Amino acid sequence: MSGRSQSIRFVNGRIYRDASDRIPADTLVMQNGAIHFVGAQDEAPCADVTVELRGATVIPGLTDAHIHLFGIAAERLQIALDPASVKSHAKLLESVSSAARRGSNGQWIRGVGFDENGLPEHRYPTRDELDVAAPENPVVIRRFCGHTAIINSAAMRALDIEEGAPDPIGGSFGRDAKGRLDGVVKESAADAVFRRMPNVERALVANSLRTTIADAMKLGLTAAVEAAVGFTSGFDEEHATWELLRSDKTLMRLGFMYRLDPKEAMARKLVPHRSPDWQTSTLKFFADGIVGARTAAVSVPYHDAAGTGFFVRDEDDLEQVIVEAHLDGWQVAVHAVGDRAISRVIGAYERAQRVKPWPEARHRIEHYTCPPEGGLARMKNVGAIVVSQPSFLSVMHRSTFQAFGPWAVTRYPARSVLEAGVPYVSSSDCPTGDFSPWVGMANALDRGAAMGKPMGADEALSRSQTIASYTQGGAYVMRQESWRGTLRAGCAADLIALDQDPFDSSVDLRSVKTLMTVVRGTIQHDVLGSQHFKAAEVFN
Repeated sequence: MSGRSQSIRFVNGRIYRDASDRIPADTLVMQNGAIHFVGAQDEAPCADVTVELRGATVIPGLTDAHIHLFGIAAERLQIALDPASVKSHAKLLESVSSAARRGSNGQWIRGVGFDENGLPEHRYPTRDELDVAAPENPVVIRRFCGHTAIINSAAMRALDIEEGAPDPIGGSFGRDAKGRLDGVVKESAADAVFRRMPNVERALVANSLRTTIADAMKLGLTAAVEAAVGFTSGFDEEHATWELLRSDKTLMRLGFMYRLDPKEAMARKLVPHRSPDWQTSTLKFFADGIVGARTAAVSVPYHDAAGTGFFVRDEDDLEQVIVEAHLDGWQVAVHAVGDRAISRVIGAYERAQRVKPWPEARHRIEHYTCPPEGGLARMKNVGAIVVSQPSFLSVMHRSTFQAFGPWAVTRYPARSVLEAGVPYVSSSDCPTGDFSPWVGMANALDRGAAMGKPMGADEALSRSQTIASYTQGGAYVMRQESWRGTLRAGCAADLIALDQDPFDSSVDLRSVKTLMTVVRGTIQHDVLGSQHFKAAEVFN
């Protein structure tokens, strides 16, 4: 049935029009890519084909408003070093050594998904350990966050990183007790490594992207925003790879944040463009680092380490590019984790709105981990949006409690965001967060309790709020809420059928499975089975 374009009637299901719907319908009809009818079966119009849902639940399709699809696709072509793949440092080094033996001398070894929190040693591998494992091969191990990497001596030589290299602005090189580089590179130093190392073949990444997007649709995603074109392999390479997919009609709806300054976008003749399928209206900036590396710009020293993090670019320069982007008509999205960084970004939004009021700018702050005092009131005043990642409550559980001690329970606000009148949108930030939106939703409910102590139980969302943050919220942040994110006549036929009712308080959201995914009225994923499809005349 994949690719079917006929009008389709879905019957005998629990069909929720939106996350606030309390009386689900049992029948939905779609035609020409739009919802035609939602209501009772005896009132439904005819259709070419009828789908027997057999009690399955239907809700609007989900949006992941901040995901790195390119990064996931690239990682699938590299060596998996995540905790599920390697259980110890010895296994990690064995994987690197095995890759070196399989390849030729000088061939780059790329390891991805590394997370020290999931290993018993709770530490990074060292440059010396990687030198022993692969003495003749440049090795780059990308931490799962994308903000840190570990490299060996061969990679340093290939990248012309000399022993006495100073820390770059907005980044750092790790050093051992004697001052020798230990192979750890953070923030702008890591970014330079990723941009300068050889790229994976473009066609291979494009094919991996298609598979990655298909897998995302199997999870119930019908739309996604690529969170920073240029974050993994540099802007021009990533942009060219994405362009290979642009005419593919089997993809879900996509939006893109360009990791470019306004002048860089202008030089490439790129302007904001709204589109239902391929939206390029957002510029992405980075204000500070991350909690895991203790590089997020906070106002109070970390609980377990000296220092308060740092901005990854000059603060005045950051504010200036934000204002310029606003004036050029771009929606702005800024990675801001620490309260110092968040406050400065809000200040830039306030200045931009004073210079040129734009009520529908819908500028974003990605993460909003450490809320500054009074920040939400200021966010509401400028119409800004919090785009959060609920699965971080599990993924970052250990590092957050270590970094902030008793203050950890105030991190990753959710309920208080909504109570302040600020739009709250959920996302994954995969490959940093969990790929599955259902894992994210479960974390939004239990605040990471599966990992131990909940991280601020009073910030838990209700099921309705959680599902809304992935349906209506995702559409809102893309300025598409008028025609998708709900299942009402005239709206886009973007919907998913589920094996369980996610609004049922007894259902563990982690166990929910997507039986069917429909985008633009076309079935892109189906495990209901062809026996559930009946010819129209049988029912009419």
